[in-house]
Amino acid sequence: MKFKFLYYFFLISGLFLVSCSNEEDIKEPLVAVEYFDKKYGNDTEQNYDIYLPENRDLNTPVIVLVHGGSWVGGDKSDMDSFVDNIKNVLPQFAITNINYRLLTITDNKHPTQIDDIDLFIKDLSSIQQENQISNKYYFLGVSAGAHLSLLYTYTKNNSGNIKAVCSIVGPTNFTDPNYINSGNSNFELLATTFLGDTYQNNPQIYEDASPLFQVDQSSAPSILFYGGNDPLIPSTQGKDLDQKLTDFNIMHEFTFYPNEGHGWEGVNAIDTMTKITAFFKKIENDQ
Repeated sequence: MKFKFLYYFFLISGLFLVSCSNEEDIKEPLVAVEYFDKKYGNDTEQNYDIYLPENRDLNTPVIVLVHGGSWVGGDKSDMDSFVDNIKNVLPQFAITNINYRLLTITDNKHPTQIDDIDLFIKDLSSIQQENQISNKYYFLGVSAGAHLSLLYTYTKNNSGNIKAVCSIVGPTNFTDPNYINSGNSNFELLATTFLGDTYQNNPQIYEDASPLFQVDQSSAPSILFYGGNDPLIPSTQGKDLDQKLTDFNIMHEFTFYPNEGHGWEGVNAIDTMTKITAFFKKIENDQ
């Protein structure tokens, strides 16, 4: 009887311990969390917000929002409306919204902003496990932020981790005759400050900073939106990139709103977000 009692005691104890162990192994679903003004570098402008969805894991894709402002201004808060929309239409994606060092008369010339994005991506990748997100990135930029998103994607995506890029009214070609032959002194001053020299003195730096000239057969899928009445971005900027992507047989979409300017609201804004959502979802589902 004594041996039977010990046998049943150890059997029941073992089952109890296994049950406790299994309960500990079952992880609670992760809740959605948001962090603001996280640092990725030492400069005060090198910061970002991150929005982590519930039930995320190491396969959760990440959208990177890049604000505009002619490289000299703007702030990540300018992209807050995109954050709100993406939470609703792409709830399975994490969202990051970044600031970068802004151009001044004397400092932060190109490629400072590209270097910042690169530093940000490396920092985010280093805390992938902590955040429970993947290293699959989807860039979405507006105006100057779209230029940076395109240029970074087309020149820095050696690992293939950037799955798609979206440009909303982003410059694509600084050598466009509509720019360099326009006689627009504001463009000449901005371009010379941003790139460090005039086109006449150094056309190569204008080409190197133009996403149009960086497209090749390995470029990431791209979705583009441009307006026909944009006072800042000639219509050739979007159309020429559309043609270049077609020439290289790169998966892409191009939407041209003939009556819109440098951004839009209402029906066309809804159309833009609907198309971005479908494009990103298709690529993610095909992974």
